[in-house]
Amino acid sequence: MLNLTILKKLIKNLEKAEQLASEFSGGYSGEFLSAEEFYLALQDRITRLKKGEYVVLEDLWIWFAPTCQWDDFIGTDGEYLANTIFEQLDKLKR
Repeated sequence: MLNLTILKKLIKNLEKAEQLASEFSGGYSGEFLSAEEFYLALQDRITRLKKGEYVVLEDLWIWFAPTCQWDDFIGTDGEYLANTIFEQLDKLKR
């Protein structure tokens, strides 16, 4: 069973990440051809997570893992936020 307190905090932080990601463009990171494409995928996963589609936690966990998509596009501008989100995702996966 998911910890709803962590889930609520996670969604709040993901919304902050969504806002920050909207400010970036260009780049490349394996799965995504640009920051804009990553942003759209992030929006989709947040919407699905809010609807209770917990399967998206796996995508988010990968994207926010150290040196993965988030870091490729956002970098140090969102490092603390990414680390917080990754920790929350990691706790929910257990």
